[in-house]
Amino acid sequence: MTSFFANRNKLVTSITIEHGVIKLLSCQGLEVLDYRVLLANPRFFREGQVSNTARVATLLQGVLPEMEGDFRRAIGGVPGFQNRLKLMDFPKAQGLDPKVIIPQEASTSMRVSTDTYHLSWLQLADRLDRTRWLVMGTSRRSISSLTDTAQQAQINLRVLEPRAFALARVCNATEAVVAWTAPDGCDVVVAKDAIPVEHQSIFWGGAELVEDTVLGDRLTEVVGRTINTFNTSSSEGPLSEDAPLFVCGSPMRRDPGIGARVATGLGRLSAELPMVLDAPDDFPVQGLVVNIGLILREA
Repeated sequence: MTSFFANRNKLVTSITIEHGVIKLLSCQGLEVLDYRVLLANPRFFREGQVSNTARVATLLQGVLPEMEGDFRRAIGGVPGFQNRLKLMDFPKAQGLDPKVIIPQEASTSMRVSTDTYHLSWLQLADRLDRTRWLVMGTSRRSISSLTDTAQQAQINLRVLEPRAFALARVCNATEAVVAWTAPDGCDVVVAKDAIPVEHQSIFWGGAELVEDTVLGDRLTEVVGRTINTFNTSSSEGPLSEDAPLFVCGSPMRRDPGIGARVATGLGRLSAELPMVLDAPDDFPVQGLVVNIGLILREA
């Protein structure tokens, strides 16, 4: 479980982008200083990413001078639904170079090429005679859509992080499933000790965004598939039956019952995300979940 002993004086800011929405959060330690949820023309986006960086940057430039916080040192949540995650293990061997073997394995088991994906990895605790790695493939187009927009808005992104890691961190649970949803797609994460160990990211926007009335059914399908994938592939055994399911995202503000319906459909315990920030009563927790997870990375 994550420990939230914050540096009370540290200024931390985060920016995330969804289809037609830009979200900004500024904190000092765990105290919310300021936040914005900016609506933008959906035509400036494609598949959850910014396609017209100049227009979105202009929108940001119009609001940043009014905000508290230091956006010269911001954390960016990488947008897009093309990211891939996989646990890899290799025999312990002298001279084994992860910079060589991980890209080779990713090209076959993850179906990603370093030409179109940026690969990053985290070494986990060894298991018997094998080394274990958490490998993330992030679409280079997703990265550039965010960095180009930020650069034009004069925001210095000193850290980039995919949504999966922010979601795993924000649940603050030893073992859990976190399902983040938006009208154009979802990210589902199986998290252990604040680390994503299984992840599925689905774009379902197409020409029309998914309505709330059918979003629950779509989400139930993806969550169930993610859990099944983890249960059949994990070397540590299946997910425990009492691991909670956290459903979050902006549609939850309009229909708070989505999470309970998804959990019931899967025979899971529904839980609410802990509120770890010192925030105003009207703070939109559901809409800023990913931003909160990014803040916790540094706070």
